[in-house]
Amino acid sequence: MVAYRAFFGHVDEYPPGVHFESRLAVKDAKLHKEREAGISWGLDADGERAADAIVLNKGYEDDLDKWDEVIYTGAGGRDRNTGRQIEDQSWENRGNAGLRRSRISGNPVRVIRGSEGERDYSSVSGYRYDGLYQVVNEWTEVGKAGFRICRFELRRLSAEAQELTPVEQQVRDVLDRQGQGAVDEHGTDGREPATRRRTATVERIVRDTAVVRRVKEWHEYTCQVCGLALAVGPGGRSYAEGAHIQALGGSAGGPDVEGNVLCLFPNCHVRLDRGALYLTDDFHVVDRYVEGSASRTSPLRTVEQHRIGERFMRAHRRFWRIRDQDR
Repeated sequence: MVAYRAFFGHVDEYPPGVHFESRLAVKDAKLHKEREAGISWGLDADGERAADAIVLNKGYEDDLDKWDEVIYTGAGGRDRNTGRQIEDQSWENRGNAGLRRSRISGNPVRVIRGSEGERDYSSVSGYRYDGLYQVVNEWTEVGKAGFRICRFELRRLSAEAQELTPVEQQVRDVLDRQGQGAVDEHGTDGREPATRRRTATVERIVRDTAVVRRVKEWHEYTCQVCGLALAVGPGGRSYAEGAHIQALGGSAGGPDVEGNVLCLFPNCHVRLDRGALYLTDDFHVVDRYVEGSASRTSPLRTVEQHRIGERFMRAHRRFWRIRDQDR
């Protein structure tokens, strides 16, 4: 068996949120070394087996995915034909040993989610790279099938701690150099502070590209609430915004996944963020402050490939203390 070098962190130009049509495409992108196995491992700088990536795709019935926290079942002990657990797992398994080594060494692990994983956190099809996680614990227990399994707890690194890809690092370096020009006595050049410009620009690259752009493309930059398409710029280029239903950030923040994003007209985006609009479980939009004889409720515009998570709509209502029957 060829022993590959493990690679920890983001790979090349692939930030979190990038979508792939198949496991082969994920492998070709060098995000995961295997075409079928759930754990990708290689040799670290000390020549020890260490895991650098995992796939979550309904591999084991004992897996638990809460986005920020993942309880992952190790490898081994399954029948190749039926996929059923038929014997105990072992720490001698290369993948299990690799994840244990990454926990000890503090190596970040890339997490790729497939369409068969946890519904609200997975795409309708294919695979999506969801960023870096830390292995924080491991243990053994008897699983649902009655055999002993190896278990790992992984926690997602914060948005601030997610490493930049090499391409994004180049952007930051350029902005850093641009920010080293003449400044006045207030530490600025009379315009926006350079540090603020750099931070906002790089954060935009990391947080607002792949997932949001994909949702906007699915809806052809047309608002899911009011149906407007805003034409701006040369050639009538359309503009829309990606709105997170359950806001990002904080201990109770939502994930940056397709099911938590809407394609909205800027005004509708602001009204959703302020709680003036909310969504019901039957995918209707309710305007809390409509005036006159206009209807308070309208159906949310949807497309087949965009699966919106009910948990995010409910979290939005909880945040604004809205009852679903308030219509």
